[in-house]
Amino acid sequence: MGIRERLSGNEAIAIAMKQINPDVVAAFPITPSTEIPQYFSTFVSNGIVDTEFVPVESEHSAMSACIGAQAAGGRAMTATSANGLSLMWEMLYIASSDRLPVVMALVNRAVSGPLNIHNDHSDAMGARDSGWIQLFSENNQEAYDNMLMANKIAEDENVMLPLMVCQDGFITSHSIENIELLEDDLAKKFVGEYKPKHYLLNDKEPVSVGPLDLQAYLFEHKRGQAEGMRNAKDVILKVSAEFEKLTGRKYELFEKYKLDDAEIAIVCLNSTAGTTKFVINELREKGIKARIVKNKII
Repeated sequence: MGIRERLSGNEAIAIAMKQINPDVVAAFPITPSTEIPQYFSTFVSNGIVDTEFVPVESEHSAMSACIGAQAAGGRAMTATSANGLSLMWEMLYIASSDRLPVVMALVNRAVSGPLNIHNDHSDAMGARDSGWIQLFSENNQEAYDNMLMANKIAEDENVMLPLMVCQDGFITSHSIENIELLEDDLAKKFVGEYKPKHYLLNDKEPVSVGPLDLQAYLFEHKRGQAEGMRNAKDVILKVSAEFEKLTGRKYELFEKYKLDDAEIAIVCLNSTAGTTKFVINELREKGIKARIVKNKII
């Protein structure tokens, strides 16, 4: 039986990070993701985790620090939103092209301008082709669950790509919902340890990370990156099946709601799915055969 709690989406993500206990967390504050590193920093200061917390001067530096830590053989995490993700832009492509499975909590927010700190998906959609896996979360429970599954997906030897767990700014990040947590020992066992095959601090195998990559090798490496992204679909399903056995909560690449006899379909992401399910139930009472297809990944 899991631990029943009432948490915001940001708190749920921070607790998942605590249970994973990564080697490095580097972050810079930006609304509405600021609470995630803020909560996590209290776990560090209280000695609950032994993570090296790196408060940096910008989001670009946050991703740079995560890349360095991951390349050195550590497990690295960060969190950001909107303009913060934009400031990471150069480093997003470096993380993915170097096949470094950094995990990031992305609290979706409108990218300026005009200035708006509330939710839309322009940040995630802008990064859609950067080589990062994106998992979307309808509610706080799914945000927590996705964060626990993220490392197992990203670090799989057939994937080895960075991954962002997306949730809607304020709508889920700051709203408190009932949630079921795994016990710490079960969560840690499920995620497992990060055991990279190649890393900078391995003195028995000198390697270079991010060297000049001219035409003869660039396409070879980009092809390998693309294969990792294709493989991610099967790995997501495999990890989700393991998670279902542990928790009873089932996740697939797409969630189909009232699909069988539908004449109208609505495709959506994140918290919109919950609202849409409510509307579809009302439409069906009026004889309108509507359905929803909720995307888990992009």
